[in-house]
Amino acid sequence: MLRGDDPQPPLRLAEGLWSDIRDALLNPDDWDDQDWLSVVSELGFVYSLVAQVRPTTPEERERLFRLVEDIRAVVSRYGLEPPELPEDI
Repeated sequence: MLRGDDPQPPLRLAEGLWSDIRDALLNPDDWDDQDWLSVVSELGFVYSLVAQVRPTTPEERERLFRLVEDIRAVVSRYGLEPPELPEDI
């Protein structure tokens, strides 16, 4: 896992990956098939990152909740399962 000054690298990484996945899901005509599939296939990895996040500040907790709510709103359009928040949050 990433190390450094940021106490929650999984959250930062999930947010970055989700941005591309979200764009691909909402704007599939803007992507060629191979790039679209490559980006969308990372959805499971984003879910695993979300499961690893343990917020240490109210800001991180809010970022996590916003991310999960956005993912749920988008993937529900396609009948995909949304990520679950870790139980201990």
